[in-house]
Amino acid sequence: MVHRYIPILRWKRGERVGVRQLSPAARRDVLPLFVLGSDRYVGREAGRNHLAVSPANVLVSEILAIWNTAPFYLDAIAVPTNPTGRHPLIDIGTRARASGLGLIPATRLDAPAPYAVAVHTLTQADQRGVALKVDLNEFTSAARWIAAWPYQPADTDLIVDLADNVATVEALGAAINPAFLGLHAGSQWRSVTMVGTSMPENFAGYVAGSYVIPRLELTLWGRLSVLPQLPYRLDYGDYTTVAVIPPPTGIRWGFPINVRYALPRGFLICRGVQTTGPSAVNMDVQLIRHAQTITAYRGRTPLANCWGDNTIDRIAALADGPRNLEHWVQIGVNRHIESTRSILP
Repeated sequence: MVHRYIPILRWKRGERVGVRQLSPAARRDVLPLFVLGSDRYVGREAGRNHLAVSPANVLVSEILAIWNTAPFYLDAIAVPTNPTGRHPLIDIGTRARASGLGLIPATRLDAPAPYAVAVHTLTQADQRGVALKVDLNEFTSAARWIAAWPYQPADTDLIVDLADNVATVEALGAAINPAFLGLHAGSQWRSVTMVGTSMPENFAGYVAGSYVIPRLELTLWGRLSVLPQLPYRLDYGDYTTVAVIPPPTGIRWGFPINVRYALPRGFLICRGVQTTGPSAVNMDVQLIRHAQTITAYRGRTPLANCWGDNTIDRIAALADGPRNLEHWVQIGVNRHIESTRSILP
């Protein structure tokens, strides 16, 4: 593979299962960026037949189960600092080191001081370098902040995160080229990656039915990565779930049942209806219909070794039940990563 792929995942069970089911081919030159929320960093209380397990031990064992010892990025900025001022990333790093994990900490320029100290502790101990996530403004102003950056560019994986602003950036056309061609110390960074998403949050504005939405982030990257005189290799990353910001808690039951399926250059969106109220349809019925819509779509390009594709086929044929929405998160994440890795050069 020429280019690395960085899928951004939130540390939820559905996403973890989707990653665990990846084929060996889908893991090549893939460095997932796991974003750890405060509600996902929890331990296990002692029970009648087992001792308590610390949050760091739980996290490391889960990563080991789905990613083994291959390199990955971890963004734990959202995890609160301990009352002592020690950030939990230090405990995670200590346990990860003992288990042989390939953890590379991810941070931001404005990271809180305790987190910055923890990142420095890990980089000094592990010597795997660091990932720096920047927005487009920070990306274009690197000459102003690089002197204060405490790591060498050669030890830094620079990730420009366009978040959900991809459509705006892509609409600029060639006007955005100088930002990438003129990256300060462009050839000195260990790697440079563009990530983002063009998916609408919760498919707002779409009525029930099926749609194909272009993967503008992939189109934009495809154009920028082959710019003449680009002084570095531009790798690709994206969000494997719809929203950049996690959905709020307490969403009422009965919401429309939606499914997203990754195509080579777009997303097939199956927009459902509510499961309660007038014109409601049972969730199982909707999920089976969505599976059948996907299998009937002419531009589908299923992958033989893709667990997600094979699962959809069985649901569409009524050989397996549709189960629940978390199961479809597993399917969607698995198919997304498998498909994206298969089309990147």
